[in-house]
Amino acid sequence: MSSIKYLNTILTALAVLLALQLWTSWNSGAELASPAYGQGIPDGGAQRQQIVDQLKLLNKRTDEVKAILTSGKMRVLISEAPEVEEEKK
Repeated sequence: MSSIKYLNTILTALAVLLALQLWTSWNSGAELASPAYGQGIPDGGAQRQQIVDQLKLLNKRTDEVKAILTSGKMRVLISEAPEVEEEKK
């Protein structure tokens, strides 16, 4: 019988807390949902054209990096090489 009293007490406390939460949300003055403003219909063709333009730019820059690397104009100097530990098998 005491377990039923305990259960009723817990359920009553939860109901009171939920009622307080509902009351505070109603009286806080905050809107439950903000209005949605449409951005218009997206232009898929323009988006694809931007992607193509960016890919062309990326290809151009990649070709420039490739030209620098193959021409030998770039030099890499290592001032301090980190010590490499050999893996034990």
